[in-house]
Amino acid sequence: METKFYAKGEITVANTWDTSKTTIDKTSLVPLYYQLINMIHEKVKSGELKPGDALPTEQEFRQMYGLSQTTIRKAISELIHEEVVEAHRPKGVFVCQPKIEEYSNGFLTSFTEEFQQSGYVPRSKIMRFDTIPCYGHTAEELHIAPGGMTHYIYRIRYLNDEPMSINYDYISADLVPELKRENFAQEGKEQSLYYILRDVYGIKLVRAVETVTAVLLSKEEAVLLNTTAGAPVINRKRLAFDENDRPILSEKTLIRYAYKTVLVDKKG
Repeated sequence: METKFYAKGEITVANTWDTSKTTIDKTSLVPLYYQLINMIHEKVKSGELKPGDALPTEQEFRQMYGLSQTTIRKAISELIHEEVVEAHRPKGVFVCQPKIEEYSNGFLTSFTEEFQQSGYVPRSKIMRFDTIPCYGHTAEELHIAPGGMTHYIYRIRYLNDEPMSINYDYISADLVPELKRENFAQEGKEQSLYYILRDVYGIKLVRAVETVTAVLLSKEEAVLLNTTAGAPVINRKRLAFDENDRPILSEKTLIRYAYKTVLVDKKG
């Protein structure tokens, strides 16, 4: 580790990595940016990288591993999306502080069920549905081998035609191989991923681990939620498990409005 001094204080920089233990294999079928993502994950998990530590700069990554700027930026962007690191310009990219986790037991209500019960009219618009290889933190969460396939669903959720949230969902393709975009409706119970998992595939989600933080919207996200760039929103990450304690769904939700959620035991 090395400490660098800036006008507003000091920052610990992890730029003395042992590259003999962390190599990039350019002959591997695993994309280079995924290799860099996995490398940083391992350093965080092992404690070599601690909360608040700064990552090496792009120039340092290029010197250590011979990676392109595009590869490095793609890896860092994914790690920011996973909330492993956060960018503080112009100082650099830092390992995130530990988040407070909420453990929920019992029957988990979906967005659709929750707000229908409250008298709202929920609606969903799928922006993207793809079956893609999964690596890094998401693969680890879902107990998927690196490169295993996941269904990725990117949606905008509405209440009474007002944009409420942006959802990023990952589901193991091995568990629901036939899942496709056409399974989902824009309105009614068929818009709900939880409903489709439960009533179509017989997978009931009964437990979840949640992490809730506050974040600022990007310009693109703000347009989708009909608000201004930089507006604060709730950022909820949820890993949901079925009755056999299998991790089924990894989801990230950016929620424009604060609201109250009640998770209760429910039979059937």
